[in-house]
Amino acid sequence: MRYLSYIGIGILIIIVQVLVGRFLSIAGVSPDFLLIFLVWLTMREGQLAGEIGGFVLGLVLDIVSSSILGAQALSKTAACFAIGYFFNRERVEQNIRNWPFLVLTLLAAVINNFLYYFLITRGSQISFGDFAFRYGAVGALYTVFIAIFPLLYWSRKRTY
Repeated sequence: MRYLSYIGIGILIIIVQVLVGRFLSIAGVSPDFLLIFLVWLTMREGQLAGEIGGFVLGLVLDIVSSSILGAQALSKTAACFAIGYFFNRERVEQNIRNWPFLVLTLLAAVINNFLYYFLITRGSQISFGDFAFRYGAVGALYTVFIAIFPLLYWSRKRTY
């Protein structure tokens, strides 16, 4: 039942990302709300849950956003795979409520963006370096900036 609620929340976040993401876009760079959720999911439930969530929700995002089929799924799965190595069942609440969440979100965003934009730029006239800096690095920083707001919300919640 808990995993069904995660899927429902993920689909709602995909809808928000597709509909609202373009309004938050700055110079063509928009934050990745789904990746923030997937980092949270991986830090809360572990590596396997994050990988499955990354693949399924990334595939749904590919279908909804008319992207290259499988590009978001692969990049989000790889990002959750890397973040899963930092999962610690005894420190779940401390990691989600403090700075490790932002650091791991930055790591996941860098992995996700560079892999995704590597797949997107294959066979095009745009150089990977320019495209990766503009959308990959700047997009990762923008995603981490947006991740500050859920971090502030979670850090103020009581745990008793």
